[in-house]
Amino acid sequence: MKLFKRVTATVLAALMLAMSLAGCSGEEKEEPEEPKNLITVSKSVMSGDSYGDTKLYALKDLTTSSPNGKIEAKFWQGEDGGIYYSVESDGDEVIGASKLGLTLSSCDFSAGIETITAYDRADEIEDEYETALTVSLDDVSCLDHCMEREIFLKKGSASMTVEVRLYDDGFAYRYADVDGGSGNGTVYVLEEKSDINLPEGTTTFAGGYSATYEFDYIERSYDELVNHGGVFNTPLTAYTGEKWMLFSESDAFAGEVNYVKSVLETQSGSASLGWKFGFDRDPANEVTDDLASPGHIRINEVATDNLFTTPWRVAIIADDLDTLANSSVIDSLCPPMDEELFKSTDWIQPGKVSWSWWSGGDQSNYDVQVDHVDFSAENGWEYCCLDAGWPAFEDRIKELCDYAKDKDVGIILWVNYLHLKTPEEIEELFSQWHEWGVVGVKTDYFESDDIDVLEVMKNCAEIGAKYELMIYYHGCINPCGETRTYPNIMSSEAVLGEEFRKWSTSPTPENCLMYPFTRNIVGSMDYTPSCIAITKTGESAGFSIAKSIVYESALQHFASSAYAFPYFLGLPLISRMPTAWDESVMIDGYPGDYVTYMRRSGEDYYIGAMTLEARTETVSLDFLPDGEFTAYIYYDDENRELALMEQTVTNADELTLDMPDIGGAAVLITQGDYDTSVEEAPNAKLEGYTYYECEDGTLSGAASVSDGMMCSGGKKVGYVGNGSFNSVTHTVTVDEAGEYELLVYYCTGEERGINIVVNDTDRYEMTGLSGAGFDMPSTASITISLNAGENTIKLTRNSGYAPDLDMIAVSDEPV
Repeated sequence: MKLFKRVTATVLAALMLAMSLAGCSGEEKEEPEEPKNLITVSKSVMSGDSYGDTKLYALKDLTTSSPNGKIEAKFWQGEDGGIYYSVESDGDEVIGASKLGLTLSSCDFSAGIETITAYDRADEIEDEYETALTVSLDDVSCLDHCMEREIFLKKGSASMTVEVRLYDDGFAYRYADVDGGSGNGTVYVLEEKSDINLPEGTTTFAGGYSATYEFDYIERSYDELVNHGGVFNTPLTAYTGEKWMLFSESDAFAGEVNYVKSVLETQSGSASLGWKFGFDRDPANEVTDDLASPGHIRINEVATDNLFTTPWRVAIIADDLDTLANSSVIDSLCPPMDEELFKSTDWIQPGKVSWSWWSGGDQSNYDVQVDHVDFSAENGWEYCCLDAGWPAFEDRIKELCDYAKDKDVGIILWVNYLHLKTPEEIEELFSQWHEWGVVGVKTDYFESDDIDVLEVMKNCAEIGAKYELMIYYHGCINPCGETRTYPNIMSSEAVLGEEFRKWSTSPTPENCLMYPFTRNIVGSMDYTPSCIAITKTGESAGFSIAKSIVYESALQHFASSAYAFPYFLGLPLISRMPTAWDESVMIDGYPGDYVTYMRRSGEDYYIGAMTLEARTETVSLDFLPDGEFTAYIYYDDENRELALMEQTVTNADELTLDMPDIGGAAVLITQGDYDTSVEEAPNAKLEGYTYYECEDGTLSGAASVSDGMMCSGGKKVGYVGNGSFNSVTHTVTVDEAGEYELLVYYCTGEERGINIVVNDTDRYEMTGLSGAGFDMPSTASITISLNAGENTIKLTRNSGYAPDLDMIAVSDEPV
């Protein structure tokens, strides 16, 4: 993982000394920079522009352009005394006249501004830093290059600074040193008046409101946005027809935390997107259970310290989606990391994480976690996460950490926000976990935009750094660039992810195709892809595995079980790919419709493609160096199952990917060795047997069909037993009477049994059946007597439940 690089004071002193000596030796000195002058900004004649019914006057002295002149911001003062701005890209207006300002209990900065001052020219900022996030530069460095202007506003005894930055791919501003004019102490912000006015005809892609930032992104036309009226969590993506934009925030808690996280809000009849206070945990509906969500209420005022500073309001502005997706503006606006806090960063390493919660649920089984550690070690995965429930064997965590460390696997522990409310609580837990050998912490259930909860997120990052613990957040706000300040922040949830498919079909495939253009642009996204197709979602196998390439997360959790992955054709691909990239290019796409990404790691190239409707993607391979490469193409066969083919390619070739509805493909292109072999699945069909899918049998009582990820046909039958009337019955035919072998393919995460009734007379019992979870089939056999011709085989459990049933098989010949 490559981190931020700074020129230290020692280096600067050496440079200054060298320059001084050069001057003494007679060499030509560089001319000193001309000092800036503070000027009072005056209004020009009326410009003819307006904000609603408010006439605007241009403040021409404040016009500021990005370093290459592509983006330009203009400023205005309205006849109401308020300050307004607009933004152009290549001379085209992308943000119409929009309002600036805050309303405090002691002063309204949205109108009646008496004095406007600024320096007569903008400052240029140019700083290089490195990050684990994907970027499109070969050296994986990001350039914080912008023009910055400070606009000083005064009204009576109150004052504030509007800090503005113009990047070649973005525009940002924030309110700094806000002085309410009533002396030091607490000030009350009653409302923010800042807004964004989009050009007519703009299409937007945004969700609604969720305390956990988990929602469906919806495409809306300009008219639909105007008529909508509602609250949107950030980010919000917009397309003018010529330019792509993404609106979000930066520095929610990287610097001092003295303002809330905000939402965007529209009023029906207006296309104006207003920055408004977000939501907080409702004290009247607070919870104490680790797995319960609190109620939520709107924040109606912000009580904060005088001289506070808000987060940045950010607009990424791009000609194309690749530029939008690879922008580093949001990260660049955050402070650089504290080198005293991060004296060493060797302990911060991206990687793949095995995780048993999604596939197994109950985390209290120590042996299951050992199995997942073993799986990570065997497949080159770096970590194993213990989710909610691990305290059941808390006294053995150090033992597990020691065991995992011997196998080069790190242990990550889950914790609820309820146990992290104070620095002292965090200190106590993190110091203990560090002593045990834990390497990372998955924090959860923050569910608030308010200052006190943002402070907890900051404390987790800072105290985590003290104890060399990597951090990632769940149940939280979307990323706001804090990973530049705290490189131990590896990822965040803030997405309707695979987790929900444990109990529903959400997110929709369309929503999954929104994330690369919205949520994942603002930072690492812990979507937790299963990679193995989940039948009930309608997604193909190719669509599912492509997420591992298309979705970026420095810590990439994979939802499927360590018991299922060894038999998955795509496992070698997942195990080979990194989770932080040297290069990333969005080749093609449109939000909600399709996307194709190329990502590079060293000399390996990966392509991930996903589509909602059937399409053929033709990818030029001109990004490859000279020479021959092998392309390993994982694609959807005619049954929508995963298939693999190999193809020799060069940089003169094009790769054609044919994808079905809700289909996709994942490709590795390499000159290196690559072993594609996987283990044979335990429910692989054997010769000499006739197979019967349980979902095709006759079901009675409560027995019902459900999805089984690793089951034959993706289906299984559950709720069998707990009374003999809940059953599955098959009719089988054999040529002659005799003793036959019956194979039962079942799924269970606990010990269960099956009662078998043949031809309503002969009764058999299978007991002590254990397995690797309710999605991973195991096999048991028993000998039964069958008549020549048709026979019925009924599977049930007289007392207690039987395992879930995948299929049965009967030997073709008597045994």
